[in-house]
Amino acid sequence: MPVFSFLHAQARRSTLLLGAIGLSAAVLSSAAFAQTAPSFTAGPDDLMRVLPARLLPALQADCHGIRTVAPAWRAQLDASAALLVRLNQAQVPEQQAVLPMAMLCPAPSPLATAWSRAAGQASNLVKLDFPGAPGEVSGASFLGPQGSRVLLVNRSMQPVRVKLGSWVPKDARLDQFTQGDAASNPPKIEHLRRPLGAADEQGVLLPPLSLSVIG
Repeated sequence: MPVFSFLHAQARRSTLLLGAIGLSAAVLSSAAFAQTAPSFTAGPDDLMRVLPARLLPALQADCHGIRTVAPAWRAQLDASAALLVRLNQAQVPEQQAVLPMAMLCPAPSPLATAWSRAAGQASNLVKLDFPGAPGEVSGASFLGPQGSRVLLVNRSMQPVRVKLGSWVPKDARLDQFTQGDAASNPPKIEHLRRPLGAADEQGVLLPPLSLSVIG
């Protein structure tokens, strides 16, 4: 074998080996990420609220001709958590039952997609508590004719697991939104969609700075 061909073959083997090592490390890191996440059980705050009529039309914003710069993903998560707080009132002023237009356009924005899936068929809401969880973890169960769909916000910088028990059916689907490459402009929001599996029986993993809908 000529020297050049031999060196080329050796270099290729080294590249493949390094790639395999990197992939293995990524898999192990992902597994460790999941295993070390603390777990918390969702419970109701014992009050059912009626969803304001304004909420759903506001989520289906007409973005034609509207030019906006999407706020930072953290700001979108903060707005989602704040809206959950506002909806957990006996009476919600119509103007408060909305998300900022800049977060819903251009359509379909990740935020509008998540909220529409959670609340699209619902008429009531029950705020969920997570005793012991970081204060940045919040959520609610949206109740409608198709049962419960849960929306969860993890604004903390650590992963957590949440046990939802009977709040979601066994055949529920997970839609999870996280920020991808922060250097892209606008930042890319990753969307994971999958059915719940056996691993989720120990709790659904919420990555840092994530928005999840389960149901």
